[in-house]
Amino acid sequence: MVASQRRHTLMVLFVAGSLRLLVIVGVLLRYPGNWFFQRGIEMGLLAHSLLAGQGLSSPFGVVTGPTAFIAPGYPLLTAAVFWFFGEQTRLSAAAMMTVQLAVALVTVWLLMHLARSLFDERTSLMAGLLWACSPPLIWIPTISWDTSLSLCLLLGLLALVLHLGDRVLPRMWVALGAYCALAALLNPALLPALAAPMLWLTWKTRHTTRSSVLLATLSFVIVFAPWPIRNARIFHAFVPLRTTVGFELWMGNREGASGYLQEQLFPMYNQDELAEYRRMGEIAYTTHKSALARQFIRTHPLPFLRMTGLRVLRFWTGTGTQRGSSFFALHACFTSLFGLGGLCLLWRQRYHALATLFAGPLLLFPLPYYCTHAEFRYRLVLDPLLTLLTSYCLVGMKHNLVLPTPSQDKAALRSKSILSQGVVKADDLEGAE
Repeated sequence: MVASQRRHTLMVLFVAGSLRLLVIVGVLLRYPGNWFFQRGIEMGLLAHSLLAGQGLSSPFGVVTGPTAFIAPGYPLLTAAVFWFFGEQTRLSAAAMMTVQLAVALVTVWLLMHLARSLFDERTSLMAGLLWACSPPLIWIPTISWDTSLSLCLLLGLLALVLHLGDRVLPRMWVALGAYCALAALLNPALLPALAAPMLWLTWKTRHTTRSSVLLATLSFVIVFAPWPIRNARIFHAFVPLRTTVGFELWMGNREGASGYLQEQLFPMYNQDELAEYRRMGEIAYTTHKSALARQFIRTHPLPFLRMTGLRVLRFWTGTGTQRGSSFFALHACFTSLFGLGGLCLLWRQRYHALATLFAGPLLLFPLPYYCTHAEFRYRLVLDPLLTLLTSYCLVGMKHNLVLPTPSQDKAALRSKSILSQGVVKADDLEGAE
């Protein structure tokens, strides 16, 4: 059995790596050397400023001073690659895509390991193949953004939480707090999705002392604090995450808003906005945009509700990217539909704790995008969870839901290969006996 599992994992990793490598090679041969960095141009510009000794600054192509539009994680990684391989060269593009390819393979391995541990080998193989072969997912390593790392970090936290189970030592709380802080420094939008598994773990470990939870909080604050401290020192304002929130809210909630990301409004591409940004400064500019958005929402509640409903639909159907590929919609509709089916199946099978763990990030992560814009790449962060649930649903349908039910013997349930004893506990089954 172990040999078979290892063979399946290696096969899926080979398929996933080969397909993504072919895409990377195709990109390098077909497009100019700096093509990769032009699809997330702010990251390259911020990396240039870091290497020039100007700190995190000037994200719009001209010298505008310090910024907190983007969190520091991915620009620092890009700057490190530039330092070794040159700024926006073909070699640095190849290096960045290779790093993201490696992260993609770690994601595949984590996905299969979780599916095998929680469910069975059939679910693991299906989840791995779905993730390895879906066209939109194959292209993720060619996105010059934090998407690859963000989705891997969220999946990694779920794996850690499940692995720890009911007994979490104090040093593990410290490690979890630091892990969440590093993930937030890469992508602050992950915070709600990261908070959900941590709250779940706190609930599952009710015997845990209050000091252990405080250790996790303290660890998070210590690792994350340099970012808001830097922002307070530079901007003389409290900016805990990013300044871009007000701007994004205004982009999605104003006269003529379409609910899509509109690049023509960014100061990088709009001279009027750039002039206003430079005249007011970043804090005043984004605060003003936030005030305009809130005023629009107050005075136009029905258009706001209609647009919000449209963004919710776009997020889950993969149609949030203007002129996006039809593959986006096909992939998103498939995993949304069957992912919801998998979640319902978990609940019906009385795996309440596990269903709650998965539901938390799915409910909380999209909330900011319901109010701004719902680009398809944002949804990709949730794709590992949706793929896992989709595979569970499909295997359950195919094999007539053969997973143990609460009415079965507890010993049989405990014999399941569960990643943690805390995933399904006897108290989840009391009502059935």
